[in-house]
Amino acid sequence: MTARVSIDGAACFACGLCYVLAPNVFVEGHEGKAELNPRYRSGSPYEGLVPDELLPEAVRGMMTCPVKAIDVAEVDERLEKLKNAP
Repeated sequence: MTARVSIDGAACFACGLCYVLAPNVFVEGHEGKAELNPRYRSGSPYEGLVPDELLPEAVRGMMTCPVKAIDVAEVDERLEKLKNAP
């Protein structure tokens, strides 16, 4: 399984907790706001898919966000492949 991670860039106020406590998933972006690590982005710096081994770290970032600007949800990879098929 992979996890879909999304960040509400408007809600983030750049406290830095997520990228300090979950540095493999989140990075400091423009104006100090959280962005997803470029390796896992799906186009936007605020959303993407993270591998299963980073799920605990992604959840740690989500749980420490004081404004709840981060969402993490498990993804069924089979469904994602079907959605992205030509």
